[in-house]
Amino acid sequence: MRTAAIAVAAIAVAGVYVLSPLTVWFAIVIVPVAALAVRGLPAGERRFVLSLVLAAIALRLLVVAGLFVLTDHTRVPFGTFFGDEDYFIKRSLWLRNIALGHSIHPIDLEYAYEPNGRTGFLYVLAFAHALAGPSPYGVRLPNVAFYIAAVLLMYRAVRVRLGRMAALFGLVVLLFLPTLLVWSLSVLKEPLFILLSGASLVLARELAVPASWRRRAVIATAIVALAMALQAVREDGAAFVAAATIGGLALGFVASRPRLLIACVVSMPILAAAVLRVPQVQLRTYAAVQTAARQHWGAVVVSRGYGYKLLDDRFYSDINSISSLERAETMRFLARAAVSYVALPRPWDVQSRAGAAYIPEQVVWYLLALLACAGALFACRRDPLIAGLLVAHAILIAAPSALTDGNIGTLVRHRGLVLPYIVWLSGVGACELLAMLDVKIDVGRPFQGRQATLNASPSRAMAL
Repeated sequence: MRTAAIAVAAIAVAGVYVLSPLTVWFAIVIVPVAALAVRGLPAGERRFVLSLVLAAIALRLLVVAGLFVLTDHTRVPFGTFFGDEDYFIKRSLWLRNIALGHSIHPIDLEYAYEPNGRTGFLYVLAFAHALAGPSPYGVRLPNVAFYIAAVLLMYRAVRVRLGRMAALFGLVVLLFLPTLLVWSLSVLKEPLFILLSGASLVLARELAVPASWRRRAVIATAIVALAMALQAVREDGAAFVAAATIGGLALGFVASRPRLLIACVVSMPILAAAVLRVPQVQLRTYAAVQTAARQHWGAVVVSRGYGYKLLDDRFYSDINSISSLERAETMRFLARAAVSYVALPRPWDVQSRAGAAYIPEQVVWYLLALLACAGALFACRRDPLIAGLLVAHAILIAAPSALTDGNIGTLVRHRGLVLPYIVWLSGVGACELLAMLDVKIDVGRPFQGRQATLNASPSRAMAL
């Protein structure tokens, strides 16, 4: 009987491999990742987390299968969710054909190596095609693995540092929020970016743990390697890792010392004013603002879709007028960028059915943003270093897109890159809010067979 079951399972796996080799490779990778993520957890919590992960994976596989079924393959070779996916899939197929010595059209050869859109992620896709054959649908699965691994990695780190319930809150949101669900299975570089940056964040926190110089040297070397990998995936990726690591640890160090924090809050405006009085700094800052304004102008005027304005109206008639950007106009541009990044799209301004369908998630975004603001303060009481790292990563990702975006769809996409960092802070904020309200939450069934009560005690809230 056992032999027959093994034979049937082997035949089933072989059949799946014939239909989709990357599905089998995906299973081979994701099973140990999930096993490591739940190792050491209490039995009830382990089952609950595994159930969440399995449900999230099954949902993503169903979406990919639905895309295949609903695509009219008599009109297009494969289906996509976003326009950029078509470009990434075709370009990676050309790279795969070149690597295997297959002949391709000269124009395809030129596009395969064009500088625009060049990223190391294309070679990851090309390797997947070379491993399993041309797989325009299967290449979505490596991104699912990247995303799930990133979420589970940060979940374990946050669980230890910020508490179990805050970690579970973030895990549920990141696995099932509709926009993130779609981005996690897209053929774009965002899931790999989240995995590499999330791993660097976790290692940066471990770097501050008292340990031998050898362990710290190994961790520092791993962070450098991740920075180099991220540089290959995305331009300025190495600079992002360096700034997020140094800035996050510095922010956490200051936040853990109230007197130093007060001194920094008082001195920072004075120091910033003194630095901006230097002519060279003024010129570089003004040039950077103008560059961001021009990119925003292109997103509004040139790009398709629903745009939004950050500059005064006089600038949109001619891009060259941005060179005359004055101080008051610059301040309005920066203020609108910050407000628009959080507020848009406003539910009462929707102009399409897709926009109307997004309203519930936009409301969720508002709640997460509010909870994250409060949660950042409480997280500093629990573990200021990881709180500082999360805030630093979120700010460094949000600032460029806030200043350069001008399209609602692009804004929503880029904002999704911030959620893997702030959602944990939102979880802390939610736990502390419930503790203040003296709300009782029955978490006994999924976890340890008892009822946990959130009360006003910070230690009790953190334990959950």
